[in-house]
Amino acid sequence: MKISVIIPAYNCAKYIRQTLDCVRLQTFPSRDLEVIVYLDGCTDGTDTEISQYAQDYPNFNLRAIRAETNCGVSGARNAAITVARGEYIHFMDADDVINTDFYKNLYDAAKRTDSDVAVAGFIHERWPGNSIVFDHETVLILPQDKIDATGVDMHGYSWRYLIRRDFWNHNRFEFPTDMKYCEDLLIMTKTVYYSNRIVLVPNSIYTYKYRPNSMLTTRSTRKLQAKFYHSARCTVYIFMCTFELRMTCKKYQLVLYRLFGFFPLLKLRYTTDTSSIWVYLFGCIPLCKVRKKIKTSRPQLK
Repeated sequence: MKISVIIPAYNCAKYIRQTLDCVRLQTFPSRDLEVIVYLDGCTDGTDTEISQYAQDYPNFNLRAIRAETNCGVSGARNAAITVARGEYIHFMDADDVINTDFYKNLYDAAKRTDSDVAVAGFIHERWPGNSIVFDHETVLILPQDKIDATGVDMHGYSWRYLIRRDFWNHNRFEFPTDMKYCEDLLIMTKTVYYSNRIVLVPNSIYTYKYRPNSMLTTRSTRKLQAKFYHSARCTVYIFMCTFELRMTCKKYQLVLYRLFGFFPLLKLRYTTDTSSIWVYLFGCIPLCKVRKKIKTSRPQLK
């Protein structure tokens, strides 16, 4: 088995068949590809859709793992990796799409260059300006070059990468189960950093779909998203400082409180090339400066 595609699925009955079609219709040989769908406590009939899809396409190498309760995307991915058999693994969301040459181009490039990681381009439907598409194949070895080319410290989406499974297991990588959002930012930064080399692959495009009513786009979850995003960016910043790496995104901001639910009252502005955070009143009047202590002890590669 050459590639294991891991798809955490939670209440995505409306979209899962389209996603599976994108994988089934790949130009990559179907005999060399397996799909592992982790049914994460679904209540909307997603498990029924998976069972029906397996019946409709019996030659499609589709396996389902059923969980009684929802454990989150991190737990789902971690569990699916333990049963994966592919030489390389790829994480895919249950409502996204890929082009038909996606796996063929990634796998061929990874094998030809002996790379632990092959990097696909992506189109972000909600924020097109964040999209990254490569126009030519490039092999990178130096850590800073790999960070700069991928922007992984800012765009750490796990579905961008085809990863050698032995490399992943050797380093004992795991997605953090205490992170509900931005769970892949730090682990993908580590994956890119520790890889022997990465290859940037043109003509492999992942489309991150915008679903207006999804869990990530509802107003009720925005504050929680901001909290986890801030936490993830801080941990990535500490990791980058440890290895004296330059981040690709210079600064970002987090609104802590809004006046009348609209006007920013208190805002944090976090600059990644310093060890300080500014707190602003009304988003523009500096109140105080908080210094963060950065541990610079170099962790060992497991």
